[in-house]
Amino acid sequence: METKAEIRKRILEVRKGLTDEETASKSEAIVQKVIKTPEYKEADNILLYADYCREVMTHGIFEDALLHRKRIYFPKVDQMTNTMEFYQIISLRQLERGYMDILEPREDLKMRYKFQPKEDTLAVLPGVAFDISGYRLGYGKGFYDKFLANRRQISTMALAFACQIVDEIPRDMYDIKMDKIVTEEIIYSFLRI
Repeated sequence: METKAEIRKRILEVRKGLTDEETASKSEAIVQKVIKTPEYKEADNILLYADYCREVMTHGIFEDALLHRKRIYFPKVDQMTNTMEFYQIISLRQLERGYMDILEPREDLKMRYKFQPKEDTLAVLPGVAFDISGYRLGYGKGFYDKFLANRRQISTMALAFACQIVDEIPRDMYDIKMDKIVTEEIIYSFLRI
């Protein structure tokens, strides 16, 4: 079996090969699937991410969530502690370049609302690769696994292009299984045990 590092390198190369048009059209197909799921429709709080480096684009989810008056939160990384927290925003103008040049809530926002765990929350996650058992491979820092570790009441939905799905990712005890993975081709659903 490939190591996490080997899978990460291989899938990032494949993803980098997607054209702007492919990224946009596949992302739009994924967004349309997401906004029709019961998990999304029933959630009052959406933990979203700002897409980066050919990840599934999330602008359409942000726009739909605003339209349906959902509370939308984006992550901000604390590089001192290697953790992240989510803060509510109402406009993409409230984001600025942060960790790894990824857009995150501006530091100077005095009106930031820090996310407090709630039952009616859907976390929409990015990732490098995902396996057919529901496990996710990120960039290697474990930010999402750490954030979700004590917040298991939050429903999780990962977004991925079909080319990011692999048979198996080696897993560690702290790796958190997704509830759903949405690609442009199919939605994978997994039972929590």
